[in-house]
Amino acid sequence: MAIKIFFGNYKGGVGKTTSVFQVGINMAQNHNKNVLLLDLDPQASLSKICMKWENISLDNVPIESTLNYFLEIYTLQFRRLGKLDILSSSNIFNNESFTNLANMTKNAVKTKKFSNGSLSFIPTRMDIANARINDIADQVSRYSMGIAGVAKLIEDIERTPDIKPDYILIDCPPSLNAIIQAVFLKSNYYIIPTIADDISISGVMDYIKVIEKTVQKYTYDSAVGGILLEKMFSKPPKLIGIFETMAKAKSETSSNDVLMGLNMELYHNNIEELENSKPFTRKIAERNYILSEKVYHRDNRSNPNDYGIPYKTSRAEYHDEYDKITAQIIKICEQ
Repeated sequence: MAIKIFFGNYKGGVGKTTSVFQVGINMAQNHNKNVLLLDLDPQASLSKICMKWENISLDNVPIESTLNYFLEIYTLQFRRLGKLDILSSSNIFNNESFTNLANMTKNAVKTKKFSNGSLSFIPTRMDIANARINDIADQVSRYSMGIAGVAKLIEDIERTPDIKPDYILIDCPPSLNAIIQAVFLKSNYYIIPTIADDISISGVMDYIKVIEKTVQKYTYDSAVGGILLEKMFSKPPKLIGIFETMAKAKSETSSNDVLMGLNMELYHNNIEELENSKPFTRKIAERNYILSEKVYHRDNRSNPNDYGIPYKTSRAEYHDEYDKITAQIIKICEQ
């Protein structure tokens, strides 16, 4: 099964979407991984980037081939099911309705092939009236079983035979909704990209606490918790670490101070440290969460021999600034 990692931060503009894309393309191009990207941010920025490989614009992708469509359909399917329906029948997902849905989902996956790896995605559109990601999340929130529909959708995409993903990287918005809560429950790990300033890190502790509270909430939800939670979802996601984006050498001292303070805040709040991450974190306290590798601010748009990260990303192209952090993430996940 694929390793599922979501990228999130309550602060926007910290390089989250850029990081999802660049880590994904780096895994595919340089590490021979099959990677699937899921865009759950209502702004659909990741989809706009990935669509640069296609011959049509994002606005012209048929609704029936969008992630919006599948999120809504899977949610509607699970609204009709109860906990007992899923637990008492091993064949419930083999009926014609679910089989047709799974096949439609697989046909919607778009893939960019590299020599020995691939990068795949299902487009998310932001212009579909009443079916934007936030609209669908409102529907999911009205029915506890809706989150199980999100989980089943991820499973069906994961089982697409043509891609067989090693990693699923999920771009989460700087907000919380029922779809994102389902992603929290379905993922194995999470990563928090951040700029090293007081404003950007201010919500990191709250973000981690919300993830923990989400797990607790559904564990004790009579409609979802217990055996169903075990069957449909993963164990609680583990924090791989926090990594600095848009780092600047001239402000390294102040950035280090900010990140040291963040590390101590997490330490004093007894946030769990991932064992596999220990060799790859900055040594600040007894438990450490800040990854040693950082992504420097490179924004050149005029030198063809050294284009910056925003320019390369906007063209759906790989940038070598993400080489080290990508290698670090793979080592942590695959030790």
